[in-house]
Amino acid sequence: MKKYYQNIFTDAEIQSLLDEYNSIDEYDTPTMKKANPGPATKIIDELMNGWKRVGGNYYQHTKPYLPHTDHREEWKETVNVVVPLHTTDPNASLVIFDQKYHKDSVTWCLHAGVMEFQVNTGVAGKPYDYDCEGLTNKPIDDNLYEYIKWAPKEQWFGLTGEAYSFTPGSAIIFNNKYIHTTGVLQGIKTGISLRYKL
Repeated sequence: MKKYYQNIFTDAEIQSLLDEYNSIDEYDTPTMKKANPGPATKIIDELMNGWKRVGGNYYQHTKPYLPHTDHREEWKETVNVVVPLHTTDPNASLVIFDQKYHKDSVTWCLHAGVMEFQVNTGVAGKPYDYDCEGLTNKPIDDNLYEYIKWAPKEQWFGLTGEAYSFTPGSAIIFNNKYIHTTGVLQGIKTGISLRYKL
């Protein structure tokens, strides 16, 4: 499942989420400036009526985040609800691939050295090197690569997908098993990512 909803939140609702995030004194991670969600996020819970929240966080960053998943096997089937809150880059995007990884969440470190993360396990190489569902035996499409050309093209081998505009007020909902990554980013991006299960 991948769904993109535009103008689902009002400017006032987005501002209340931003105010909550901006009132936080200390972040969980320095590079992504992650923080725990608070009471303002009930508007997202209301959107997901009937679903139970199992995790998530606010985040803010200036560099693209590596391809990863947010799935935990113990959760069974869950969705990720990404709500863009602010960006200084009008072309900012979230790229969601068609390929799934069914094991616990990992972050592929691509051509960089293996890194450590708070929740995900950092792994060497690219998704094509792992047991991902739906991989092709082809290079990534040139049009999709335009959104993720912050890494060499061969690092995206075997992947297909779509780029979704990181537009405040929208919501991007997708299965947590889908591999996803940040599009080319020229500025600051602030959002919230919450995970839900039925």
